[in-house]
Amino acid sequence: MATKAKSEQAPKSTHAPAGQPSPFAEAFAKAVKLVDGGKHAEAVKALDTLMEEARTAGDWAVKRRAEVYRALAESKLHPPKAAAADAITEIQACLNRRDTDGALKLLEKAIKAHPAQGTLHYLRAVAFAQAENAEASAESMKKAVELDGDLLFQWHMEPDFNSVRKSPLFAFTEGH
Repeated sequence: MATKAKSEQAPKSTHAPAGQPSPFAEAFAKAVKLVDGGKHAEAVKALDTLMEEARTAGDWAVKRRAEVYRALAESKLHPPKAAAADAITEIQACLNRRDTDGALKLLEKAIKAHPAQGTLHYLRAVAFAQAENAEASAESMKKAVELDGDLLFQWHMEPDFNSVRKSPLFAFTEGH
């Protein structure tokens, strides 16, 4: 038993005959010029209009090209926002620059907000070690190790502690 497939005719395209410019060529060229000229808001409006007219006329090729340029104009108009660096990354950047005071300011705020985060206390110990304040560094390191014992391994590897590591205040790290 043979069946005939029903087929709908696609809307007729109003493509210009060969050698003739598309009826949308001028509008498309103007819209592209707006995009290239940095007039993104105007370009989006012009391209929206062009896309609607091309859709109505069934000129899918022009509509698709206009969509590409519209997406480009929209991305320039509303660029994605860069993710804000988290507190730990900012603190580590300060420590890498040897900006001990900047790191300590950030650490105080971060520790108030998250007092049970061992990493923050560890970073404070690093900051105090950079400032060669062995007493404050040891106090912060004790708190860090209470909260996260794995930070003791980092302490042994961190070169910023070299200036204070032999202090008797860090005796609690021996044998671990």
